[in-house]
Amino acid sequence: GHNGGTWATSSGFVVSPQEGLDLAAAFKDASNLRSKGAFINKEKHMVVLANDRSIYGKKEKGGFAAVKTTQGILIGTYVEPLTAGNCNNTVEKLADYLIEQGY
Repeated sequence: GHNGGTWATSSGFVVSPQEGLDLAAAFKDASNLRSKGAFINKEKHMVVLANDRSIYGKKEKGGFAAVKTTQGILIGTYVEPLTAGNCNNTVEKLADYLIEQGY
């Protein structure tokens, strides 16, 4: 949720309480993530986009998209041969659906 708490994750994917708090705070002020990177599932990512709705990160052969909904933050990850564009588009569309449903 917006307070950094985890509602659900996929098997093997863990968002630590600190990672959740840092990510949630970055939707208001991303300067810390831009300078230090974003940690998702204990892996450091370079932040390539951050605004009040979406945060995208990249690392060697993969990355993540995080999108803020009305009540939570949706995170999707990818590893090559999947692409950032496909990940970002999928997470953004799912976030739109959740927002439409009040989540």
